[in-house]
Amino acid sequence: MGRYIRYWYTYRTVVAVLLALVLSGVMYWMYTQQLACDAQPGSCLVYLAGHPEDRFVAQSNPDGNIVIVGLDDASVSAIGVFPVPRDRYASLLQNLEKAGASVVAFDIAFPDPRETDSDKAFADALAKSTIPVVLAYGGSNAKSGSGRVSQTGVDQIPLRKFRCADVSSTNTPCTQPYPNVILASTDYLTDNDGVLRRLPMFVEPACFAKGACSTPTLNPIGFTAYRAWLAQGVSGPALEESDGEATFALWKEHLPVDGKGAALINYFGPPGNYEDKTHYLSFGDVFTGTFSSDAVKGKLVLVGDYYLTGVHDEVLATTSAGAGGKGMPGVEMHANVAQMLIESKFLSPEPPLAVFLAILLAALVMAVIVARVSVIWGLMATVVAVVGFAFAVAAVAASTHVVPNVLHPLLAIALTYTGVTAYRFLYEDREKRKVTSLFGQYLKPEIVAQLAKTRGGVEDILRGGERREITLLFVDVRGFTSMSERMQPDDVVNVVQLYLDHLSGIIFTWDGTVDKYVGDEIVAFWNAPRLQGNHALLAIRCAYDLINRAPELQTRLMEKGLPPIRWGIGINTGPAVVGNLGSRSRLQYTAIGDTVNTAARFCANAPAFHLLIGQPTYEMCKDYIAVDMVPGVQLKGKSAETFRIYQVTAIRETPTSPWVQFPTEMAAEAHQVFTQQYTQKSILAAANTGAGDILVGEAAEQALAGQAAAEPTPGEEAAIAPTPPYGTPTLPRA
Repeated sequence: MGRYIRYWYTYRTVVAVLLALVLSGVMYWMYTQQLACDAQPGSCLVYLAGHPEDRFVAQSNPDGNIVIVGLDDASVSAIGVFPVPRDRYASLLQNLEKAGASVVAFDIAFPDPRETDSDKAFADALAKSTIPVVLAYGGSNAKSGSGRVSQTGVDQIPLRKFRCADVSSTNTPCTQPYPNVILASTDYLTDNDGVLRRLPMFVEPACFAKGACSTPTLNPIGFTAYRAWLAQGVSGPALEESDGEATFALWKEHLPVDGKGAALINYFGPPGNYEDKTHYLSFGDVFTGTFSSDAVKGKLVLVGDYYLTGVHDEVLATTSAGAGGKGMPGVEMHANVAQMLIESKFLSPEPPLAVFLAILLAALVMAVIVARVSVIWGLMATVVAVVGFAFAVAAVAASTHVVPNVLHPLLAIALTYTGVTAYRFLYEDREKRKVTSLFGQYLKPEIVAQLAKTRGGVEDILRGGERREITLLFVDVRGFTSMSERMQPDDVVNVVQLYLDHLSGIIFTWDGTVDKYVGDEIVAFWNAPRLQGNHALLAIRCAYDLINRAPELQTRLMEKGLPPIRWGIGINTGPAVVGNLGSRSRLQYTAIGDTVNTAARFCANAPAFHLLIGQPTYEMCKDYIAVDMVPGVQLKGKSAETFRIYQVTAIRETPTSPWVQFPTEMAAEAHQVFTQQYTQKSILAAANTGAGDILVGEAAEQALAGQAAAEPTPGEEAAIAPTPPYGTPTLPRA
């Protein structure tokens, strides 16, 4: 258990889960900071605003009970003057009333006097109106408070003559209000990114603070017009706020509001949706009476500027994100509010607990997935998770009218993948590179890959050196020193290179670790760095292949005009110190100890193509090998009575399998044949070139170019045939 705790950081899934938990906490904290800044700018430490959910708004048709009358460029051209005289508003109101409109709401401010006659005409139309008329009352500035928004700055209340019969006083409450005129707020507060997502439902007018009116609270135009349309008059239940909800007597559900008393706006389409879906009339057509009364009969009519040149009454809606950032006219925003109320499709923000759980679940799921697959598959899983999450929240938003938090779960998904991948590159892949760099030259790639998965990396593999029972194999070329003195340097290098490549490949086949090359000597061992229960038998089977496949190397040497070679093998089993040893400037993974020295002595005394082993190796493999004791060999410091040396003469695959003769004689006879062939070619090459010396290596090969190679006799072919293998590289390694 202590080892698992010590190397907890090497367990990728554990690291990934811990990383996911940390990221979940950070993302949720950033979410709360965003809420704080949206509620009160400057009240947060970090503000990362992002609302991908704006692009997932489902679009629908405008409500059939709402019509917009837009003051557009065509209207101004038809009227011929701008600003539009107020008697034109009077004519428009009268035409709508005659056509049977249920409610008319003006999203146009009338705070200052204009031409006397024109103002009087509009005032008379308002006083005589038989249908509810809503006039806009917006503040030049707005300040959020507890549960409401207060108007500040210049008071922009409509002219007294447009709402009161008593016009003698201007700074006192109206004592004779027009029976069908209602005031409503047009105030709004955008989020820090400039998008209007919430609308204050409770606004304290500037006139109330000055004592100029007796109305303590205004509601937005959309709600005021909706209530008048619903009640078919100016009277109706009041909108109340309690415990984060706005209540209305005629609603079955409550409208969620925030600490400022603002409700989320449910936008039913992009900017221009009402005009595109023919729920729109031009101001000029209504003013002139050239419109169908069926278009407004019994409906809630909103009048306001509609993309009028020089008048910037547009707001950025959530649906503007999918419309290229196009602004929505203010009158259309109020129409969406009215439609939301008529259809009772209230929006509510995702609960903070749900946000946290979504972040946590997304991060944990991604952490487990990314930790268990490759980096590329992890990237694909991340992309699928991002797309899948987007579709999921879009479906949830459409079916539940909950506005989900999309940014922070998506960030959690992306950052989890990034963090786990960074961990893999910074720690795991670094350790793999270290293991590959250290053992790649000693072991075959499959074993290196297994070692690279070791917990604790190189440090856990090496741990500064340890005493372990291993089996060592030494193999050395016989007579190579004297032979190399008669050869060209390039030929010496070629012989050694072919020899080392051929024998090292066989050692790797039997899962051996190549310790070092000392000239023409190869040192290999088993049971380190990876534990191998049958290490002694693996070494002996490897030695069998080293001798049995000797003709393959001789053939390659002959093809290049190089002399054949012979080698002897020594194997010993016993304890040795294994680890990364050497000086501070140069380290090497190797083994030291008496077992190593003894194996080297066995090799030095082994005749060509013979295998000598010690007593410990024999004891471990005696069910699989047949041996002869080697007489007359006494190693310095070893007792002949207690330390015996054996020559392996036969081997078998299992304790009950037939014996297979060790290929010593076959390899020796093949070497003799190749030596004769090589000698003949060398003499022939020397004779053809007229040289007095026997040519070897490249010189002999070049001299024989163009001549047909001598074919071996049938007897020679049989002589160099290797001993049939007893099942080596494909044998079970048990």
